Amino acid sequence: MPNHPAHSTESPHPAAEPAPPLLPSWRAWYWLVLGALAAEVAFFTYLTRLFA
Repeated sequence: MPNHPAHSTESPHPAAEPAPPLLPSWRAWYWLVLGALAAEVAFFTYLTRLFA
């Protein structure tokens, strides 16, 4: 017969719960990626004109 503890085995620390998602919706991710791509294009356009 398996040896089961008589008490509850819940974690005493509330930090054991999973963290909330980084961004709440797919629209937030969409705008983040779109903004990052726009910043990348602008940065490389600037570099190209700087060294041309």
